[in-house]
Amino acid sequence: MPLAENQIRTEIVTAFREMTGRAAPKEINVTFYPFASLNHTIRIRRQRVYVRISDILRDAPVAIWRAVAHLLVAKLLKHPPPADLQALYREYSYQPEVIRAIDLVRRHRGRKLAGDPVGSVYNLEAIFRRLNRRYFAGSLAMPRLAWSARRSKRILGHQDDVHETIVISRSLDSEEVPEYVVEFVLYHEMLHLKHPRKIVGGRRIYHSAAFRADERRFLRYDEALAALDRLGGE
Repeated sequence: MPLAENQIRTEIVTAFREMTGRAAPKEINVTFYPFASLNHTIRIRRQRVYVRISDILRDAPVAIWRAVAHLLVAKLLKHPPPADLQALYREYSYQPEVIRAIDLVRRHRGRKLAGDPVGSVYNLEAIFRRLNRRYFAGSLAMPRLAWSARRSKRILGHQDDVHETIVISRSLDSEEVPEYVVEFVLYHEMLHLKHPRKIVGGRRIYHSAAFRADERRFLRYDEALAALDRLGGE
């Protein structure tokens, strides 16, 4: 087993012993896998442990391999994750070079499944242009706009800066949904273009105070929130 995989295997053995007081399963298979993001998995089948680590971490410091190994074993055993290792891993994953690596693999390996911007009732491109003129002085470049493949009522909109896409839930493409509600959801996602995510104190901030202040500039803000509450309760 190569050095990195062998080091992670050793850390997994240690984590099992520390968390259970017993020896780890004898067979532990560790591989680096080309996930489309910074993902890791662990499973146990017939006393064999299978671990897949994102290949983004292939050249990570040994301390990070140790953190990932212990966090995965804690997840498998349903134990609380070690707070110090969780903080170490979070801090590492928010480093600019790691974020760039994640964005790069997402761009090349990930797929953005979405539909057409023209729905049966609403045209997202037309709404984007109108909102862009009204609230952003036409300053935003239009990303790819699409209605979602599924009619989700839980996630109504999503902005993906890696794939330069805004997807709006198809559940809003209905004559029963007022146009200002669609406008507000799209406007919210457009604000992510103006206010990109930031990392503050080791945390990703998506909705800053400036973001929320701009959000309240929407002309029918209170009505839109009330309408969305009603839609969510259906």
